[in-house]
Amino acid sequence: MSIPIDYNKMQNILDRRHYMSQVYISNIETWKPTQLGVKTYGKWCDLVGWENILNEKQTSSDDFMNLAVKRKWAEIYYSFEKKQNVCEPTKYGYDLFKTFEYWIDLKAQKKAKQKATMQKIANGAMHHMAITLPKIIQGITEMMAGLSKGFEQLDYQDPKKKVSKPKKRGEKESSKNEKDQQSDNYTGDQWQDWNKKWNKSDRKEWWKI
Repeated sequence: MSIPIDYNKMQNILDRRHYMSQVYISNIETWKPTQLGVKTYGKWCDLVGWENILNEKQTSSDDFMNLAVKRKWAEIYYSFEKKQNVCEPTKYGYDLFKTFEYWIDLKAQKKAKQKATMQKIANGAMHHMAITLPKIIQGITEMMAGLSKGFEQLDYQDPKKKVSKPKKRGEKESSKNEKDQQSDNYTGDQWQDWNKKWNKSDRKEWWKI
């Protein structure tokens, strides 16, 4: 995990060792490297293998390596790949000279300012969402509750089921009355008429059929 650089802390160390000086140019307060700082930075790049962005070649020495180790800028360990002792920066030394590079690299300063601005905008957006999102969720919840209540009040019918038409008043009673009336109208005279027709001469004898 990459640990961010504490530029304020490292800047105070650079200022205390006179590697940089605070100046005021065009109504802007900034930092500029001193001659001692440029020389020390050059030897540091040569010691740990950094690219010198000032393009000023400086050669490290055993004395400077011992100084870097003493000030906890670097550590020496044995590399089995290279078959020799290797000097690598510590987190403290890395942060110190990256802060030095930051103040002499205008592009890095511009990039850092843009990043800070974007972070500020993102934080503002998150703060706005933290305020408005609960209200939006509450509104959606209330709307869904209202729809659910409205659906419960509707009387749904299954379209597959046939809905019987309501019978008109008196319809069933009238049909029943007609049957009763027919049975009531049956008399003995009707039987006599039917018997006379059956006994006529044109009747066929049923046993000869």
